[in-house]
Amino acid sequence: MDYTEVAVLNVGAGSCTAVWHAGSARITMVDTNDGGDQRSYEDVPSQRPLTDPISWVRENFGGGGAVFRFILSHPDADHMAGIRRILTGELSVSNFWDIPHTRHRKEGDCRSEAAWHDWLFYDAMRRGLAVDGVSWPKVISPMRGSALDFWRHDGIEVLSPTPELVAAADQVDTYNNASYVLRFSHAGRSVLLASDIEEPAWEDMIDAGIELRANVLIASHHGRKSGFSAEAMDLIRPEVVIVSTAKLKPEHDGISQYKRYCEHVLSTRVDGDIRVRMLDDGALQILDQDRVVLASFVEA
Repeated sequence: MDYTEVAVLNVGAGSCTAVWHAGSARITMVDTNDGGDQRSYEDVPSQRPLTDPISWVRENFGGGGAVFRFILSHPDADHMAGIRRILTGELSVSNFWDIPHTRHRKEGDCRSEAAWHDWLFYDAMRRGLAVDGVSWPKVISPMRGSALDFWRHDGIEVLSPTPELVAAADQVDTYNNASYVLRFSHAGRSVLLASDIEEPAWEDMIDAGIELRANVLIASHHGRKSGFSAEAMDLIRPEVVIVSTAKLKPEHDGISQYKRYCEHVLSTRVDGDIRVRMLDDGALQILDQDRVVLASFVEA
């Protein structure tokens, strides 16, 4: 039986979600945090060894590292650490989704030399600058409601942002609320990836009448309270919440809030890489990195 798999990888305080699409055999990758020299800013390491997402995609999804689309949810360092490895060919990326922001960076704005080099490659790609030996992917900037045949075939919906949310982020140089919010669906099941959005973006979707229902929620902003919305949770009604996170300080940790709404709240810090499988018959499976089934639901 075939399935679409959404893998939330254990990359510490950052984020990376990899998707294998049933039918098309295409790969989508949302964000990256490469596990190397970027991680000096983490206060507490994961309880499990951290995953190198680029190696993981090559080893688990096959295809010689060919990624059909890479989606940068928003231009923050913990979502693009190691992006130069991707842009210089460790993965072969055909299409690059990027919000149409105007952020600029100086070396002093970055936490490390590695983060600065990531930004330089990313900025060169966005501006179409020539770099020896490097072939840039096609760059596009879908907004809410955008749809093409490839996206529909792969069960992808763009719920946010809008041009207005991106413009507001440009004004303050803070991009959480301009993050991509995506829903991946297959055989009547769905996974909602909320990136780093906070109350304004949740309210924007709710006010616009966006249907938010999903079986699995990948919690916003690494499970922080700032990304939690009770009104949104009432609309999403997830059976499972997955948090991509390192350890959070108690005053920021929103996991207890999610547990009030959902029985199954999982964390990459505890469970490692978490795989969501939406099977052709409508069943839903949640597995940890040892392929132990953490939760299972029958036909939708």
